[in-house]
Amino acid sequence: MMKILKAICGYTLAVLGVPLVLIGIMGPSYGLGELFISATGLTLSPWFDGGEVVQTIDHGTYQTHVHRMVFDALIGERKEGFVQVDWVPLDALPARVDEEIEADGDGQADFRVEVDTANKESTLTPYASWVLELEGTYKPEGSLMVRVRLRNPSR
Repeated sequence: MMKILKAICGYTLAVLGVPLVLIGIMGPSYGLGELFISATGLTLSPWFDGGEVVQTIDHGTYQTHVHRMVFDALIGERKEGFVQVDWVPLDALPARVDEEIEADGDGQADFRVEVDTANKESTLTPYASWVLELEGTYKPEGSLMVRVRLRNPSR
């Protein structure tokens, strides 16, 4: 009888503990989830957030953020990746954004992006052979963003 009672108590504590842990990580816990994650040294994959911003171009009322080229794989680099370009803030953007982007750090434009900010329609003009195509145009929280597919120039 004692074994059954211990098992019931153990399973009950486990079932009650899971929601508490989830609330602690995801809920309004005043940064407790961020604290746990930063303590482990884990970072968000650049495949989700676009990677680090390597260049900021100030246009007065809005800015262009060019992220690093992302080819990260679990081990080594992938043959194909992307570069993400953001324009912020969304409410200050002109009706049409037309910008040449230098992504690889050599000082020469690698592609040109034209974006109709109202309709989220974009066109890409590649200048380098490793610039493949426009992956998509998105409007995440308060910004406009494009991702451009690239072939890894080092492979």
